[in-house]
Amino acid sequence: MPQGCEQIKRPSGTELSVIRLGVVSYLNTRPIIRGLEAREDIELRQAVPSQLLDQVVDGKVEVGMCSSIDYLRSPIPLKLLRVAPLTCNGETLTVRIFSSVPIEEITRIHCDTDSHTSVALLSILMKEAWGIDSEIIDFDASVRSEPWPDTVMLIGDKVVNGPPSSETHPVQIDLGEVWKQLTGLPFVFALWMTRSDACETMLAHVFHSLRDNLDRNLRSIEEFIEEEARLHDWPLDLASRYLNGLIRYELGPSELAGLKKFHELAVKHGLVDAGRPLELYEG
Repeated sequence: MPQGCEQIKRPSGTELSVIRLGVVSYLNTRPIIRGLEAREDIELRQAVPSQLLDQVVDGKVEVGMCSSIDYLRSPIPLKLLRVAPLTCNGETLTVRIFSSVPIEEITRIHCDTDSHTSVALLSILMKEAWGIDSEIIDFDASVRSEPWPDTVMLIGDKVVNGPPSSETHPVQIDLGEVWKQLTGLPFVFALWMTRSDACETMLAHVFHSLRDNLDRNLRSIEEFIEEEARLHDWPLDLASRYLNGLIRYELGPSELAGLKKFHELAVKHGLVDAGRPLELYEG
């Protein structure tokens, strides 16, 4: 446990002895969290991205990898750790529309409910990029559907290990690519978030743990990528291409500009009530 946090209390009043991190179990998070499960000072709690905001707000985890839209939807002020986000600068591969009809003919889109950000991004692109007003329908994509809906948006590993075929759904659109074409900016899917009143010593410990763990894993990624591809049911060549450049872990000036643009458009299209200045923890 980091020195100085022994007497810090959780919102429940219990003493903080192990830092609980809310994490996502997709392939794209493995370079960030692989190895942390062996640490005695950190406990990993797995959930889909759409569930992690509530865990942070309710104090069930100290820090969680939350959907970027949830920074604006949180009922309490949050702080963003400027470390190890999930971003892309063009094609993302794992946020994708599969459709049996051309984009201009889509009237309904069944959307994977695992990520609030991806649904918000889709809503923005429908208006800003395609000029359509299709109905969005919640869809539990964790249960394989036969036949698939005419148009479906999938996220995460499900895009790779069992999506609709190109024969039935010839129109396939990568939302990261469309965002880049629309704005010229990277897109930020998820960030590490915490309550704004979180212990600074604890945050420093988490920040450096995530940064150092990510750096170590990226340096040795070829040593474990075959194992991770197999565990997540990815073809090895595709997993290697994905983790070696498509998914990114940077939150530099251009990524922050993309995040601010996303939040601005979310307000414009009524997806959130209001904007909120970015409160960053820089380590």
